[in-house]
This record gives sequence, C-alpha cells and structure tokens, in this order.
Amino acid sequence: MNNFSGQLRDFFLSTKVSLLRGNALRDPSSSVNATLVIFNGELIHIESGEKLSIDNKHSVNELAVASRKLLGSPNSESSVQLLLPSSEFVATRHSLPKVSKADLTSALQLQAENTYPSLDKELAVAFDVSERASNSETIALWMKQELLDNLFEAYKNQGLFLACVKPRLLALRAVENKIGFLETDDIGETLVILERDVVASWQQINKADLDQKETLHEWTEIIANYDRNAILEINECGQLANLLTESVNREYSYVPADALNIREKLEKGRKVIFAACFAALLLGLFSLPFVKQSFEFRTAAASLNASRSLSLNAREDQRAVVNFDNQWGPLNDFPEQSINEALFTLQNVISPERLSSIEISEGLIKIQGSSSEPQAILQRLEQDPLFTEVLFSRATSNARYYIDLRLSPVNFEAYMIRYFPDN
Repeated sequence: MNNFSGQLRDFFLSTKVSLLRGNALRDPSSSVNATLVIFNGELIHIESGEKLSIDNKHSVNELAVASRKLLGSPNSESSVQLLLPSSEFVATRHSLPKVSKADLTSALQLQAENTYPSLDKELAVAFDVSERASNSETIALWMKQELLDNLFEAYKNQGLFLACVKPRLLALRAVENKIGFLETDDIGETLVILERDVVASWQQINKADLDQKETLHEWTEIIANYDRNAILEINECGQLANLLTESVNREYSYVPADALNIREKLEKGRKVIFAACFAALLLGLFSLPFVKQSFEFRTAAASLNASRSLSLNAREDQRAVVNFDNQWGPLNDFPEQSINEALFTLQNVISPERLSSIEISEGLIKIQGSSSEPQAILQRLEQDPLFTEVLFSRATSNARYYIDLRLSPVNFEAYMIRYFPDN
C-alpha cells in the first residue's frame, strides 16, 4: 500500500510539472479542430466539405459571418484555422544568425520599416529556421498585423475562436517526388519551392501583370528554372481539400496576439484549479499511510481483545499444564537407561567372550574382560546403534581390555542443564 501511494505521488508530481510547463507555452494552433480555406470566391470547411460563395472583395466581418454559417451554432471548444490566399502574404529573403527564433522575430520586426519603407502599418512575420543549413538564407513571410487582429475580433464577435491564420499553400502535404506548388487563382499565381517542408523560394505575380508580355516572359523563365514534373499545380479547391493537413509547416502560422492572451488567461485559471486539486490530493495521499496505520491498529487491538476473551479458558489450562510440567518434569523426564536392553545387547556383541566387570552410571558403561581379539570387540560395539563414544579407557595387557561407552538414547547432560542449571 505504501509503495502504491509513493508511485501515485510520483505520477502526480510528474504530471503537474508537465502540465505547468507545457500549458504555459502552448501554441493555440496545435488545438485547431476546424479548418477554413478561401479559394476563388469560395469559403470551404475542410472537415465537412461544405462551402459558401463569398465576394473576392469581402470584408473581415462578412468572412466571419460566412464562417459562422459553415460551422453552425457557437461552440466553446471551436478552434479555427483560417487559410488565406497567397496574395495576402509577401516574402523577403534574409541571412539570419544562429540565435533563438524569438530573438530573430524581434529583429525582423524592428527591420520591417527598412524592409517596406512605404508601408506605415505594423506587420506580422512568420519563418522557419529549424531545418536550415549553415549560411543558408531564410524566407520570411509577412502579412498585415491589422488584418490579423481584425480577423480575430470579427470571429470573436461571431462566437468563434480564431487560433491561427496561415498561407493556404503552406498547409498542403507535398506529394511524392514533388518539390513545390504552383498555385493559380483569380488573383494571380504563386510558386513555392520547399526543402524539407521549409520554404526555399516564394515567387508570386498578380494576374493583371501577366497581360504584359515582358512580365509574362520573365515569369515563364522563373518557372522554367524548375522541373515542371516536380511541381504540383493547384488550380481548384478540390485539390486543396485532398492535400490539406495540420501537421506541416506550423512555423508559418500567424497567431493573433489576443488569442495568445486568452490562452494565457485560460491556462492561469486551469493552473489555479489544478494546483488546488493537486494540493488536496497530495495532502490526502501523504495522510493515507497514517490513516491506514490507525485503522490497522484499531482493528488489531479489537481482534486481540476478542481473541483474549475466547482463549481465556485455554490459557488457564495451559498455565496448569506448565505448572505441572515444572513440578513433575524432573521425574517425568529423568533419562531412562534401559539397562536390560543394554545388557542383552552387550551379551550379543561380546558373545562367546565373557565380561569380568561392568559399571553403569548416568548412561556411561565401563566394561572389563579378556579376549584374544579386543579390537574386534571394540569395532562391533562401535557398529551397534545403541552405543556411542566407544573407546579403550586403558591399554590392553595379556589380552585384558578396558572399554568405556555411552548409551546413545541417554543424555544426562541435557537433563541437568534443563532442570538443574546451577549444579
């Protein structure tokens, strides 16, 4: 029981550490259970396959209302991932040092004003440095922070939690032997080349610019630099539904600041509740051995009292037997020497020889006699189980022998030690 309590305490301690550490840094994008994608004037719910037509120039509020229609009644557990057209993002190439991603993100955002000097609005950035090779450049994708915040607020007003926003091309699972995607929609074309799920190249062009021969030629040359068989062309929403997955390119997810704040508040509340429950449980676990011991002690005491009451007569009889043994034991246990048996056995062993003297005292027998083979008599006595410690007490002379031996069943020494230890 104590081992089980210890194991249970260790389990909850490890569970508490993992929860308090893991939840504090939890990414809202990892809890997505509904994915919406915009493609050619349609809003598609990937999980159900349902879709709604929307205006290409829709507002964030119209998009949120359409999302509510697709997802149904508000659900506190709804966590939405919104996949936006590639035209909502722009890419820049940077040579970044080997430091933490948090430091790199801060550095890039500080350089946003120099990167886009004509844009006076705040930008959100996403990039992946987990698989980059040494001295390789990193592709950073930018979107308007205002759009990200407005989307979150609009979805919130519809009772939806917008966990993250992501370029729809970077939510696709690459097909075997494909190195990238060429997406064509009503707005333009986007070419994305991937290396181990990391963006190695991001090229895009507006559809209106393709009407110019020079621009079209330049765009065609860019595409020609790659093997067209290794590039998957995306030009309809059905392809998106078949290839979308949440498990790739999470580094390119944009998480609204308000989503992080809400998650932090929820995690703090969960931590407080968990800590209170854990403290109560831990207190119960630590007190469990003492409660168990107290219960066992009371049970044992009650059982002992009951046993004493039932065995009272037996204990009185036992005391009477012990007293009788103490009084009459010296007589009852006095060693029986069985002299008759000893004499008959000696006669059988020594025959046809005759003894001239025999003494028996406290199990010790001393015999004297004459024989032409005294050694043979000694050997026969040693082989008889009635006798032990057989030896010549004196040297033989003129065929006369002196032999001492003991009766093996008789132990006067043990008798004296038991009943007369002081003598």
